[in-house]
Amino acid sequence: MSRTAKTILIAVLAVILAGGGVFVGINWDTWFGEQPTSETAEVDDSAEDYTGNRDTYTGKKNTDTIDIPGFDVMNFKAGTTEQSVNLYNPEQNTCYFKMTILLNDGTTLWESKLVEPGKAIYEITLDQSFSAGEYEDCTLKYECFAMDEEQTPLNGSEIKFTLKVLE
Repeated sequence: MSRTAKTILIAVLAVILAGGGVFVGINWDTWFGEQPTSETAEVDDSAEDYTGNRDTYTGKKNTDTIDIPGFDVMNFKAGTTEQSVNLYNPEQNTCYFKMTILLNDGTTLWESKLVEPGKAIYEITLDQSFSAGEYEDCTLKYECFAMDEEQTPLNGSEIKFTLKVLE
């Protein structure tokens, strides 16, 4: 084998070894890193397995339906902070959700802890109760976090809706 061929062979082997090292280094935490636990992630213990929408308060005339397509409208019962909702993190997600309900002036009404995929919040306690009426331009804010030790913030969303408070 000629000296040039040996040099080329050594260079090729060096590139392969370096590339393999980089590949292993990049994937090390994925393969061997510590998975987040309930001690490292503040997971909402009140979240239940998502079983579909449950009945929420719809006023004295119970029509057995609730109009929350895309959370255009959310119905609450007047005079109490205890409310029934259907807030969930879809099972196919690979991130935590933190959900916040805000009035149009930015006042926080309720905020969840981290909700795992496939889990739902059906009962919440608001920071204040309301009189009957409609409250326009409220916001359901979704903050998304990676399911890693750092809980890296991901994209989120803010959904505008009308809050209907019923007797």
